[in-house]
Amino acid sequence: MSQAELDKSIEIITRTEELADKILVNKQELTVMDRRRQETREALRLIEKSDEPKVWITIGSMLVKMKRAQAIQLLKKDQEQINQQINLIYSEQKILVNKHRDVEFKAPFSGTNIKPLDRKEFDALKASLPML
Repeated sequence: MSQAELDKSIEIITRTEELADKILVNKQELTVMDRRRQETREALRLIEKSDEPKVWITIGSMLVKMKRAQAIQLLKKDQEQINQQINLIYSEQKILVNKHRDVEFKAPFSGTNIKPLDRKEFDALKASLPML
């Protein structure tokens, strides 16, 4: 094996490992964000069920008492931001997985590019198939 082939092999392995590390970091971050999303959802549900005019809520490391409506609004805003962050990480993850497969000389992972049917496509499908 020549030095050029050896260098190219090392470069491919290094690139593969770098991409795999980024994929694993994103996966861990998704787990953390999903846990945070679930906790926010639980808190929102508890506050919505509460009859109290003011509720205690944790903001960072502080415990704050605020109006119920304001707390609900704050939690919903936080939930939207978390969902946006999760979607951003998912998009990045799809790109990284396809790059990783490309470096390994495999076909792109087709399951990540699935998009829902829009209204026109669904209506056309519904017209073609009487069971829908």
